[in-house]
This record gives sequence, structure tokens and C-alpha cells, in this order.
Amino acid sequence: MKANVSFRIVDCVFKILLLLLSILNPASAPPPPTFRVSEEVEGRDLIPSPIIKFPGDVSPKTDKELAFQYLNKYYGCPKDNCNLLVLKDTLKNMQKFFGLPQTGELDQNTIETMKKPRCGNPDVANYNFFPRKPKWEKNLVTYRILGYTPDLDSETVDDAFARAFKVWSDVTPLEFSRIHDGEADIMINFGRWEHGDGYPFDGKDGLLAHAFAPGPGVGGDSHFDDDELWTLGEGQVVRVKYGNADGEYCKFPFLFSEKEYNSCTDAGRSDGFLWCSTTYNFDTDGKYGFCPHESLFTMGGNSDGQPCKFPFLFEGKSFDGCTTEGRQDGYRWCGTTEDYDRDKKFGFCPETAMSTVGGNSEGQPCVFPFIFLGNKYDSCTTSGRQDGKMWCSTSSNYDEDRKWGLCPDQGYSLFLVAAHEFGHAMGLEHSEDPGALMAPIYTYTKHFRLSQDDVQGIQELYGGSTDVGPGPKPTLGPVTPELCGQDLVFDAVAQMRGEIFFFKDRFFWRTANERSRPTGPLLIAVFWTDLPEKIDAVYEAPQEEKSVFFSGNEYWVYTASTLERGYPKRLTSLGLPPDVQRVNAAFNWSKNKKTYIFAGDKFWRYNEVKKKMDPGFPKLIADAWNGVPDNLDAALEVSGSGHSYFFKDWYYLKLEDQSLKIVKVGNVKSDWLVAEQSTPLPNQPFISVLMCKSPMSYPTIRNRVIS
Repeated sequence: MKANVSFRIVDCVFKILLLLLSILNPASAPPPPTFRVSEEVEGRDLIPSPIIKFPGDVSPKTDKELAFQYLNKYYGCPKDNCNLLVLKDTLKNMQKFFGLPQTGELDQNTIETMKKPRCGNPDVANYNFFPRKPKWEKNLVTYRILGYTPDLDSETVDDAFARAFKVWSDVTPLEFSRIHDGEADIMINFGRWEHGDGYPFDGKDGLLAHAFAPGPGVGGDSHFDDDELWTLGEGQVVRVKYGNADGEYCKFPFLFSEKEYNSCTDAGRSDGFLWCSTTYNFDTDGKYGFCPHESLFTMGGNSDGQPCKFPFLFEGKSFDGCTTEGRQDGYRWCGTTEDYDRDKKFGFCPETAMSTVGGNSEGQPCVFPFIFLGNKYDSCTTSGRQDGKMWCSTSSNYDEDRKWGLCPDQGYSLFLVAAHEFGHAMGLEHSEDPGALMAPIYTYTKHFRLSQDDVQGIQELYGGSTDVGPGPKPTLGPVTPELCGQDLVFDAVAQMRGEIFFFKDRFFWRTANERSRPTGPLLIAVFWTDLPEKIDAVYEAPQEEKSVFFSGNEYWVYTASTLERGYPKRLTSLGLPPDVQRVNAAFNWSKNKKTYIFAGDKFWRYNEVKKKMDPGFPKLIADAWNGVPDNLDAALEVSGSGHSYFFKDWYYLKLEDQSLKIVKVGNVKSDWLVAEQSTPLPNQPFISVLMCKSPMSYPTIRNRVIS
């Protein structure tokens, strides 16, 4: 008995010494995680969890409340006189700006657009300028970073801002120089809600940032909402400490004990330290580090990064964790000695490990595992929520403590948002070109290039770049495609949610049917945020109301605009052979409720019910489809029409589903893309004004019996 007690004491002392060594000496950091995750499935409900009301959750605005606030803030609809007539006209202006049908009604597409994250400056038309076209009357513009977000380390923030300024200096004579003291032309800061300039932020999502036009005082100043999760656009940017990958970044998701993790975890550890792998597969590579945590270090303050000391005294009260007490900005802090009242030593708690947003826990990190409605969860969950957002408890038992917060998501790219805001600080207003950086709605672009619309706007103010030195010159920016462009060939066409979508590069147009006026172009990433910039094929699985997108050797499955968990997946997981690296077209045929997938000169038939390919495939397109060419661009069936359509270059083939015969060969642009319909004069025929002209000749199609 005494030996057992002695062993426990020695073990306890050893763990304490190990913890102290890990903090003071990176070489003596805690060992890597070696324990297998329990085979028990935790948090998997056999019966779906009921939807509950979470304390402190923000009640969503009604559509009407959202519209009034949106149109007042961004389109000048007067707050005291935004009656129904004025509202309708203002709403049409907003719909026109975003390429939506100008109905003046609060339809679903309009509401979805209003809910997108965006810049806080008002909207105007194509690349445009503030009134009186203010600009900097010098080429050397200074900037100063007044504060940082705890979401990113200072080096990453500095680099994001520097790259954002370079976007504009690459195409103009402007030079940007950072200063560390005094008054700069552009003062940069982070803030929450009312932050001193009379233009308050609005909490998480919604309004992301705003900037002032060039000029004295606040002119050029740029402010960023620190209630957002600031990243580089692809999830948390977590730089690890210690381990065997000190200074490297977490790789999310990563594999540990054959399970994927999308955030830092304490799985496999008994000391509670959060860690991550810096490669995808920890099981094979063994590369890891510890995620930022107040037990390892603090940020800012006056303690040179020393870790928190718990408990600590503040105003005579003892604190066992980070707190926001004593601060008006909501930032979490701690004492780095046991008595802050005496020593006045403190630091800010890092928020990049598993800190939460929203909820009622003031950013406190997730605690795993936690109990919710009697079930144990070892990772974030959507259980109990109607909106599908991932959340966690910030105590070990939500049922008892009811403390919670939302889990980190992809976040917003500080680089892209800053580049947009600095465009305002140079004198540019919003553009209605959806492909422009200066478009008001935030859209993540992995391989960003400044559009020609942006370049034309900024060069009208400042002229072109005068740099004639060595090194590569900026390439000409992308142009938003014109619907009637001579060389425009669509990448994919699909019917989803009753509308027909035409996809080209990172844009799409949509229309109610083949004779309705299309709206767009709109950015794909605004509605389906995780898709790549170019897609190959799309179809809707009507049995499950899911949309399936193909790009390269992967595919994505969405419910509405939410990506299903576990996607993207390889084409091979769908049943296609490894040598198929790209799909040309796909559509679900109501005649047999099967999905047909085309690649090159072959096609496959997929059973949506059994979730596998039908036997006997692939087959040659030429052997089974009347006159349908190889290497298609797109295919779809229009619901209820009894016809399927196959697209190739500028023309399409119309197939009668019943007889399986081609009944028409037509031009995509002139037959599908109607610009508008004019109102007929008395005793005059109704005239349709077509957007695009039709070519003079079509390929010859000969129908045969399908074998």
C-alpha cells in the first residue's frame, strides 16, 4: 500500500517537472502523443438530437428587418422614410448591382445575397470613385499597424498587409512604407462593435471591415472586425510550439490513429495539452507540435510571452482561467504572476488553438470530451442546432453548465479583405463586376490575381506602374466573361432547384428556363465556398436534393450551399477507374432515375439508390447515344420537358427522351440566353430581343436506333 502511494507521488512530481521543463525548454517539451484513441464511438447518436435554444445565441433577423437595415446601410434607403414604394425601387437597384432579377421583391436569391459576408462601404456601379475622386497627391504612402488580432501571429499579419499593399503598387507608381511611430497616412487597426469612428461593426460575419477615402485625419484608415476569425482563407493558421516541428503550421485535417481531426486536439495525451500534426498523416510521419495555449505562452502585454499563472489575483478576486474582466474590448487576458494587483504583469491569451466564437463563453476554448444531452463528444458537433453550425461546450458538461461557443471555421482571408479595403484607401469605391477585388461581397480566391476592372480603376486615378527594373512583371488580370463572347464555351450546365445554371471558369449564370433572361454573372464561390475556381460537370441528385460538382479527379456533394462532411472525394470512390482524371458531363435521367457520367468517348451509369456503378459499364458514347459527340461540354435533362440536352462547343442537341431521337440542333447562346423581352405595341407582334447572334451552320445529325 505504501509503495503504491509512493509511486503515485513520484509520478505526480514527474509530471509537474515535465510540464515545467516543456515550458522553459523546447528541447524538453512533452513527448508526442502515442496512445490510441478509444475504439468506442463517442458522440454518435442513434436517435437524432432535438433542436434546442442555446443561451446567448443571437436571434436571426427576419427577412424584412434584414432588408431594411441592408438597404439603409449600403443603398441609402432613408431610415425614417424607407416606405414600401422607396423600398421597392431601392431593392431593384440592389438586385441590378448583383445581377439578380430586378423584381423589387424579397425573393430567396436576394435574401441569400444580403446574408453574404461583405465590406462595410456602400455600393455603387462598375469600378468607381468616391465623390470628388479623392486620391493621394503623392506616390509614397505610409501605413502603421496599431493593433493585432489574436487569431494570427504578428508575422503572419504583417505579411498579409504587406502583400495586400503590393497588389496595388504592382500596377501603379504608388509605394507603401510602413512606419512604427507617429501618424501614418493609413492607420490600421482591429476592433469590435463601436470602435471609435462612428461606424460600428456587427459581431461575427456580416460586415467584415471598412476603410475611409484618401484624405487628412481618418482618411485612408482601415479597420477590421475582430469578432471575425481571421485566417488566410482556408481555416485556422496555427503555428505550433515545441514538439519536433517547432514553428511550423498545423495541417488540417490530419490523421491520427486512423481518425481525421480538423482542429487541435488533446487526443492521445493525458496532460491535456492541445496538439496537431504538421503533415496530413501523423501515423506515418510523426511530425507534431503544440497549439497556442495560455499554459505555454501569452501574446502582447508586458510579460515577454510568459505563460499564464493560474490562479492569479485581480482586484482581490482569484481567477483560474483567462478573463475579459477589466477590459472593454473583450480580449481575454491573464496574470503571468500569482498576484496581478501587486506585480501588474499580464499577457493576452492566444486564441488560435480551439477558442470559440459567439456563444456565451467570451472566446473560452472548447473542452473535450464534453457531455451534451447525456452523450459524450470528443470533437465539435452540429447536434442540437438547426443551422448546421459546428459548436462545442467550454466546460466538460454542457448539461450542467450550459457554456458553449461556435467552433472555428474557414475564417476570412486577412490578405484578401485587406487588399479590398486598401483599394478604398486609395480612392476606389465598390464595383458591380463580380470578378473584381472591389466587388462588395467577400469571396475567397486561392490563386488571386487583380482583375482588369480593378486595374483600369486604380490606373485612372494614379496611372500605370513606372517600374522598369528586373524581375517578372505583373500579368494581365482576368476578365469577367461576357455572355455573348465569341469564344465563350460553357464548362458545365445543370438544372438545380428548378433553375438552369451555366458555368464558366469561376462564374455562373442562371435562368428559369431556356427562354428566360439569364441573371449573372455571379461568382461560384459566393454560393459554394469550397469549390475550385473551375468545374467540369454538375448534376442534381433529385432523390436526395443534393448537388454534385466535378473538378479534375475529385467531386463535391452539397446540400443547398453546405458541403457534405468528408468531401471532396476522389472519382475512384464513385466507382470510376483510376485512369479517368476528369469528367466531361453528368446528368440524372428521370426515365430510369440513373445518373450518366461522360468522360472522353465513354460513359458510365451510376445507381443513386445503391450508391455504386451499374455493371456492364463503361460503354462507348457512339454505340449508345444517337448522334451525341464524344468529349461533351455538358448535359442535362430539363424536368418535366421530356427532353435531354447535350452541349458541345457553341451548339447543343435536343434529345426526345421517349423516342431517344435527336429532334433539334441549336445554338446555345441564341436559343437559351435571351436578353430581354420588349413590351409589344398595339397591333404589333411580340418581339424577343436576343442577347447573342446565331451562327449560320450546324453539324449534321443522323438518328439511329439506340442499341
